[in-house]
Amino acid sequence: MINTIPSLLLAATLTLTGTQALPTLHPTASAPVTEEVVQSDVQYEAVAAPYPPAVQTALTKVRKSGGHTIVRANGKAYVVISAGQKPTGGYRIVTDQIKKTGAHGYTVRAHLQTPAPGSMKIQVISYPTLVIALPDQQAKVNVQFRS
Repeated sequence: MINTIPSLLLAATLTLTGTQALPTLHPTASAPVTEEVVQSDVQYEAVAAPYPPAVQTALTKVRKSGGHTIVRANGKAYVVISAGQKPTGGYRIVTDQIKKTGAHGYTVRAHLQTPAPGSMKIQVISYPTLVIALPDQQAKVNVQFRS
């Protein structure tokens, strides 16, 4: 009986006032968007293990200290980037842009993405790395990495 009274009141109110859909408010931009969206104009491939032997050797050299190197193998140029040793998991290297700058010239822009503040992280030393394969074995690559 107690549960029926509120239901009857609600039904009576809706009958008397009618039901009408409220207009959907869409946000409007108050200022121009300043975030730059950059698309790659180069076809490339983010490579996962197992790597070709030459790439694995290069990765072993830059993994702990950080940095980058270029390896030419299998008709491709492999860009190997490492952020060095990090105290926890949750770090990763993200590609911002890969741009062709000439006949065999390329610019690779990447940055280190850190774990969100306050997020749970695995307590293990990690070595964030990224391996990208460009289709040009003669590529002259300029790597711009910000950590």
